[in-house]
Amino acid sequence: MNAQNLIYDRFISPLQKPRSNYIGIEIEMPVVNLSGEKTDKSVSIAAVNKAIKHFSFTPQKFDDDGICHEALCDDTGDVFSFDCSYNNFEISLGRVRTLHEAQARFREYVSFINGELNQQNHTLTGMGINPNYKINDFNFVPSPRYRMLEGYLKKCEIWKGVFHPFYGYGTFSSASQVQLDVTAENICETIEAFSLTEPLKAVMFANSYFPEKPELLCARDYFWEQSPHGINPRNLGFFEPLPKSVSEITEYLSKASIFCTERDGKYLFFYPVPFEEYLKRNTVSGEYYDGDYHTCSFTPKAEDIAYLRTYKQIDLTARGTLEYRSACTQPLGEAMTVAAFHLGLMNRTKELSDLLKNSFLYQENEKPAQLRQKMNRADFLSFVNADELKVLLNEVLQLCSGGLRERGYSEEIYLSPLFERANTLTSPSCYLLQQNDVKKVIKEYASL
Repeated sequence: MNAQNLIYDRFISPLQKPRSNYIGIEIEMPVVNLSGEKTDKSVSIAAVNKAIKHFSFTPQKFDDDGICHEALCDDTGDVFSFDCSYNNFEISLGRVRTLHEAQARFREYVSFINGELNQQNHTLTGMGINPNYKINDFNFVPSPRYRMLEGYLKKCEIWKGVFHPFYGYGTFSSASQVQLDVTAENICETIEAFSLTEPLKAVMFANSYFPEKPELLCARDYFWEQSPHGINPRNLGFFEPLPKSVSEITEYLSKASIFCTERDGKYLFFYPVPFEEYLKRNTVSGEYYDGDYHTCSFTPKAEDIAYLRTYKQIDLTARGTLEYRSACTQPLGEAMTVAAFHLGLMNRTKELSDLLKNSFLYQENEKPAQLRQKMNRADFLSFVNADELKVLLNEVLQLCSGGLRERGYSEEIYLSPLFERANTLTSPSCYLLQQNDVKKVIKEYASL
């Protein structure tokens, strides 16, 4: 079993198929109890169940109590799901051609669901951290996959490492992710360009202020990197060094770690093992949930490549796409900003790289990872000149706007909030801190 051959077949071969240039958008949203008390999961479940019926979705997955936690629209491919917990609702839009199509469906869904939730003093809102996280239940959805994930993340209490204590972060943190087609010919150029952009994204998209880490505007990075997912740095963060060829990507991913698989209908998790090493082992000791967590031994198989998953800021998927994962959920009225930003720059990667490499940002030969850490801080203006930063952000957004205009659908309108953020250097997290009124911001960020 050759790790690099398996990785090539799963992740690189799809890049060589004809590209459709569809857009994939996933938006997670916290379900917030407006009274300031913990989210009532019966309220969130009831509201989504009504939406499933109203929009003629088909229930797909049920938890151990028979509750539907995932449903599919056969016509559009859209999916409703609860991500990790019943406090965190996700809309995964089926492939769309334009952002207008995505916006129309997203607004229709959220408007209906919030109409139901508001009757019970709850709401979906565009915040990357559920503001009631301290009192909400940390319970994961009681289903095989989430039982596995909960057991794995709880190992932060046992395994040695620099782990934070918030193993349940998936139950109260929400992200906005976009998938776009890429080819074998342009994948390295694309990864480089968007990696260079990550520090600027921290300035514009940060929306997960976490009072336990007040120095950060985007706690999302911290949650992932200092959890068991971060044991092997190749599984998240940045490609370091940036790959120059497809063979360097396959070599890099062969040393990323696998931490779960399935045997006999049971999800197993185990201490993460670099994939090429995993394939050489005779047995691996894992755990599975069956009323409680039990240990077992199993033999690795080549087919386990299906469970090798990284969670990088820019992630290569098995669908022939790059998934951009570093943005928090945005205020719901500005939900398409994340997709618009990446879509507009997809065909401008050479210009984007040249612009950023020659900017003040990279004059000291700093790496994107270190720069993102600096720009993610609440005191980021102590590291850079504000006027220079505003100019650079506007230059990137103008490049992005040109890419969207070239598509011919007038999608550049979705960039308007980003120009405002660039000119004021105010992310949604910054705005929250300026207002110092969480209840007001919850309602503002819930507005369509």
